[in-house]
Order: sequence, then structure tokens, then C-alpha cells
Amino acid sequence: MTARVLVVGAGIGGLGLAQALRRADADVVLIEKAAAFQPVGAGLILSVNALRVMKGLGLAGEALAAGQALQAAHLTTADGRPVQTVGYAAYGGAVALHRAALQALLARGVQDRVRFGVTLHALRQDAEGVDVTFSDGTTGRYDVVVGADGLHSDVRRRTFGARPARYAGYTSWRFVVPGPPGLPVREAVELWGRGCRLGLVPIGGGQVYGYVTANAQEGQRELPDGRAARLQARCAGFGGSAPAVLEQMQPDTPVIHTDIHEVRLPSWVQGRVALLGDAAHAMTPNLGQGAAMGLEDAWVLARALRSGLDLPAALRQYEALRQRRVAEVQGASRLVGRAGQLESGALRAARDAVMRLTPPAAAHRSARQMFAFGLDGGPHPAP
Repeated sequence: MTARVLVVGAGIGGLGLAQALRRADADVVLIEKAAAFQPVGAGLILSVNALRVMKGLGLAGEALAAGQALQAAHLTTADGRPVQTVGYAAYGGAVALHRAALQALLARGVQDRVRFGVTLHALRQDAEGVDVTFSDGTTGRYDVVVGADGLHSDVRRRTFGARPARYAGYTSWRFVVPGPPGLPVREAVELWGRGCRLGLVPIGGGQVYGYVTANAQEGQRELPDGRAARLQARCAGFGGSAPAVLEQMQPDTPVIHTDIHEVRLPSWVQGRVALLGDAAHAMTPNLGQGAAMGLEDAWVLARALRSGLDLPAALRQYEALRQRRVAEVQGASRLVGRAGQLESGALRAARDAVMRLTPPAAAHRSARQMFAFGLDGGPHPAP
């Protein structure tokens, strides 16, 4: 009998899971609190591990066409002096694109399975299934419920209780602007300043995705009016290609302000309920692996559900296959964030010197480990 799967959340992870299950003719339904798909968010990078999942879904070519293929990502000082480079081409490539473009791509063929404007009202499971009551008063019984509902997951709260996300100590701003003439379109750059970083990523279509992180107390809110001008002023000390990109910002350029949090849980599965992506393991964005981890989760969970195991055992298999991998990437991203947000001049100088002197072989090993994901759920032998 085909399992009935309810996916809560139609973001990247939830849609990725729906795509993988659709290819196995599974009976999958998604609910999404938004009234419709919206072109929200800014940019992201799909490195080779994420592209392997997209290839498994039959969508890698479309992802490459929707964004900008990247050859390298450079880390520099605030004035643009090189510190370290990751050459994506050596590991199988990467593509940068708008988050909304990726969401639209993953939604193809599964839109009719999404119930918009609906949230959970109640969730109760027994040994044979999960009974769900929705916000519109309808009910359903499912064999499995998957929480792909992000950092503030309602499924996580209902299943595991209140588990506050951990604030990383810095906040972020994200925006998309036209790329200035002469900007390299196959290279991303992140400039490290004093307790503040600026990233610039070409995402295709003549656009550049920009992001800024800065040390701050949690929850400091600001009015959207004038946000672009304030961000330009905050980044006035950055050199390299930064001034030319920042000049492209207009007073009405949308700027998304978000505090950076992590979620760390001892378990992502309870009975017939599982968590996926940020709901299970929201991580800092310092390695650009958040979307990739959600896509990897989706692929491995779909394989587990198709494995022939009884469903609770399949969910436990998914958890066992994913937790160590995610913990390693999450921990590495945390460490990079701490290094990048240093404010002491002496510590920053020492950090930069160490990074410049890191042997290429050591940096290569780290990158291989991060990108090592195979469609069987295990490590992939990267170049």
C-alpha cells in the first residue's frame, strides 16, 4: 500500500521531498501557511552536493539555466586583499541563483499537491498513523508527517516541545541589485571587516545577491524605510568590488533583515513524525550549505520511505544517515562564523595570516568533505 505523507512547509526542503516522492508515485500532500508562492528571499549557492540531488530529481539542467555557474569563491580582507579561494570547478561546479527561482523550479509538477493558506491545528499520532486537524477545520490521517516548516517549526514544537533556537551573535541583511559593469560574473567574493562581513554573489540575469553580517544584540528591529541607505553607510569601509555594487542600491531596494540562529536537536524523529531542513537543524549561513542540507535531507528521507522498511524504522534510518553529516557541516559553519565576526585587530590579523598559510592540500580536504554527498546517502568520492 502506498504511504500517505503530509509535508508541512512548501519551501526548498519540503518541495524537494515532494519531488522525490512524486517520482516514486507516493501519495504526498503539502500544506503551506502562505496564500501562494511568492518571489521572496534573495540568493543562494547550490554547490556540487546540492546539484547531485537536483540531478537525481531531473532538475540540474534547469537550475544551471536559472542562475549563474560559479567557478570560484574568494575570501578577502575588507579592502579586497585575497585571503583564501575555493575553486568550485575542482569539485564539480556550483550555481548561484535567486531563492525564488529555485522554489519555482522545485514546485513544477507538485503545485497541485500544495494546500495554501493552511496550518496545523492539532497533531496526534498512534502506532498506526497520525491524525491531523488543519486550521480550516478539515482533518486527515497520514502514515507519516514531515515538518519542513523552517526555523520556527510548528511541527517541532508540537512533537518535541519548546526548544528555542540559539542566537549566533550576529544579524544579517540580504538584497539583490543589478550587477555593475565589469563585475566578474563567475566568481563570488566575501569581504571580512571588523565584526562585519559583506558577500557579493552573481546570480544570473545581470543580478548580484548581496549579504551583510554584523555583530549585534538579538532582536534589534529597524524600520524598512531607509534600510538600504543605512546598509550602504554600514558598508562604506569595504573596498574591492563592493563600492560599485553598493552604488546600485536604490532607496526602495528591498533589504531583508534577519537574525542568525541555529537549531540543535538530539533527535529529529518521534514515531511517525520527522523533521527536515531548518526545522531539524537550522545552521549559520557561513558555508552556503543551508539549502544543500535541506535537499540532501529530502533525497535521503525519500529513499528511506521507499526502502520497504516499516515506516517508523524508515524514519529512524533517515535520521541515522543524516545526523553526523549535518552536525559536521553545522559545526564547521559555526566556526567560520566565529572567525569571520572577530573584532580585535590583532586576532583578525592572526586569523588572516593562518588562512593564507593553510596548505592547499588541507583546504582541499575540507572542501572535499563538505561536498561529499552521494545519491545513496553516503559519501561521494569528490575529485
